[in-house]
Amino acid sequence: MSSLFPHLFEPITLGARTIRNRIVSSGHDTVLDDHGAIGDDLVAYHEARAQGGCGLIVLQVSGVHETARYTNHVLMATDDSSIPGYRAVAEAVHRHGATIFAQLFHPGREVMDGERGMAPRAVAPSDTPQERFKVVPEALSTEVIKEIISGYASAAKRITDAGIDGVEIVASHGYLPIQFFNPRVNTRTDEYGGSPANRRRFLAEVVAGVRAAVGPDVVVGLRLSGEEKTEDGLVATEILDLIEHLDSLECLDYFSITAGDSSTLQGAVHIVPSMQIDPAYAASLSEQVKKITDKPVMVAGRINQPHEAEKPSPRAAPTWRS
Repeated sequence: MSSLFPHLFEPITLGARTIRNRIVSSGHDTVLDDHGAIGDDLVAYHEARAQGGCGLIVLQVSGVHETARYTNHVLMATDDSSIPGYRAVAEAVHRHGATIFAQLFHPGREVMDGERGMAPRAVAPSDTPQERFKVVPEALSTEVIKEIISGYASAAKRITDAGIDGVEIVASHGYLPIQFFNPRVNTRTDEYGGSPANRRRFLAEVVAGVRAAVGPDVVVGLRLSGEEKTEDGLVATEILDLIEHLDSLECLDYFSITAGDSSTLQGAVHIVPSMQIDPAYAASLSEQVKKITDKPVMVAGRINQPHEAEKPSPRAAPTWRS
């Protein structure tokens, strides 16, 4: 296979970690949690992918704060009771030579489930309604914003101390970090709203806090939608400006580019694109990102066949396709 697809099977280095090939199981929900923790079923699910030859496995999202429970089956990394699960899946994946990262997550206003049939409760930068799930979020206080930022760092430390090789901060698909950046969603007038510098402050503090918590030897990546593809969603020029600023912080080892936004059906179809959407259609977004950073770039979105992933990058910066 390596002779047929030499680019796909070429190793790639992210920060201090070298991955055996560029085949990635990107983060996706499995509904295999064990009451919010990693149990035997989820370990077996990912061990099978490692045994099959996958280079990198990215776990489904892990909540970083109690307000991050967007479904009734989300993994939570808010206390030490989660450590045995992360350790078990790391050991299982490592047995077969694969690398494993975990996603750090807060949904903000993108909350699907309420408790006991009640309407979902959510927090966000502002009380801007979310139409798809019929949610009117509570505007976050500065105090709780600081708590959540600290939650990203403490969750990253807890997860990587358990043996996970890296963490991926989820700012894609309209979730909390990008809600702060979107001026159509964030109407704050304090230090976390208004100017572009203020609106990107939340994500910049999260990135810096995570890096400080895990140190230089753990991989830290960032997942973003290159375009949200929905009404009032962020467009490529806005995202590229944000990436350029975050890249200058020298805290990130790679960028993971996808498309779409959870807040509308129009944008949500890009989270798991249907067959009506062209294969590898998000690759053009990743090419734009590579023009402003020398970091490796991963792209996901309807890349279903190995020949679609084999397309070589026109630039020296290594490209991941999953």
